[in-house]
Amino acid sequence: MIGESFRKHATLRTGYSLIFGLGFASGFLVAIASGSLTLLSTTPKWRPLGSPEQETANTRPTLDRLPVRTELEERTAPGESEESTSDIVQSMGDLAPYFTLLSETRQSRQRMEAEAVAGANFKRAKELAIQGIAVRDAGREDGEETLAELEQQEFLWEAALEQLAQIPEDSIFADLAETKTADYTAILTPVAEEIDRLQSAFLAAIAEETGRPQAIRISICHLSGECRDYKGDTPPASPASLIKLPVAVVLMHKVMNEGLDLDESTYIDPHNWTENANGAKIYVKHEYPLREVMVRMIKESNNIATNQLVDYLGWEYMDNTLQELGYDQTKIRTKLIGDRTAPTRNRSVGRNVMTTNEVTEMMRQVYTFTNPGDEEILDALVGQYDWDFGYLAVKQVKNKRIAWIGEKTGQNSKVIGSSLAVKIDDERYVMTVTIDRSGNQRMLRRVIGDVIQSILDDGHLVKTSR
Repeated sequence: MIGESFRKHATLRTGYSLIFGLGFASGFLVAIASGSLTLLSTTPKWRPLGSPEQETANTRPTLDRLPVRTELEERTAPGESEESTSDIVQSMGDLAPYFTLLSETRQSRQRMEAEAVAGANFKRAKELAIQGIAVRDAGREDGEETLAELEQQEFLWEAALEQLAQIPEDSIFADLAETKTADYTAILTPVAEEIDRLQSAFLAAIAEETGRPQAIRISICHLSGECRDYKGDTPPASPASLIKLPVAVVLMHKVMNEGLDLDESTYIDPHNWTENANGAKIYVKHEYPLREVMVRMIKESNNIATNQLVDYLGWEYMDNTLQELGYDQTKIRTKLIGDRTAPTRNRSVGRNVMTTNEVTEMMRQVYTFTNPGDEEILDALVGQYDWDFGYLAVKQVKNKRIAWIGEKTGQNSKVIGSSLAVKIDDERYVMTVTIDRSGNQRMLRRVIGDVIQSILDDGHLVKTSR
């Protein structure tokens, strides 16, 4: 019993000694770092700064008062040997392990603090998720979930994901956060889709009123990025001339990224000839500035200009660029054909495809000058010659609160459509509407006008001060 008690006592004393030793070493190092520790010596080896009259018998030089020298010999005071200087350097070098210990202690403390924050973020994410589930269950008990209940769920799940996103990849909570992120995203996705469906219900009603809802595609976006759509991710039967907007987007990407000159001359190859829209003026075997070719393609809906730009850009470059810009569904893979005559070279590698959602996003980016060179495309859109579609639809609404601010139209045997920009009050919108297997301009104008009227009657897609 006595031996056991002694051993315990000895162990405690050893532990206290170790703690005391570490504490003393840390304090010693902190004192050196702060400059408060002075070097004591019975015989000063450096003279303190200042005049001899200011010196006293108790003056003790400190580290911050040592004169700075550039050579070892200069650091040796008169009468002092190099050996004594080496002794001091050696004694300071002996403190290296303590500095290492201090650095490791600081890093450990910082890591513990970071893990505490990560743990708090993980805990908060779970709390938000519990609230999201509670809101969902309460809504289902009452019957069908309302738009307000779904939006509250969306807010909570997005907030939970935001908390998880703040957890570092090297945290001990990282694997748990990754698992929860996948779980929460799987829950959020159908909630967000249902919200979009309910918010876009007015577009579905407009499509139903045409009697041909399956043929209609509608996408509308506020310039802030708040959007609604009806079948906006389903490609229409053909892009028709709406494909010219993606061609312009890819062209300006190339020009700006490669430092090309829009005033550079471009030869119009005879093999790209086809019938053009009325009023389109561009001639084969002639040269035009690159800017003019692009502008005529948009303003006049010029088919020959489009075909020449397709050759200029190349199929692979157009495809890669659209992918790079995030337009996964849009494909430029065939040149344009007029009434009867098709281009005779490099005609096609597939079929053109686009969605109203992606073309509308292109328009939104152009009107917000998201990419370099967008102002060139905007100038062409504002100068559009064809005013029979969106422009006339805006006029027919007969309301001073709205104004047409640009458009690109398209029509062939498979589709009729328009992508236009409109100002409603002080808010700007871009909209794309297409109708499959139709040439009914009146129906197209009616759909465009009904979408605008819904915003006038029911309010903007974003909160405004009006």
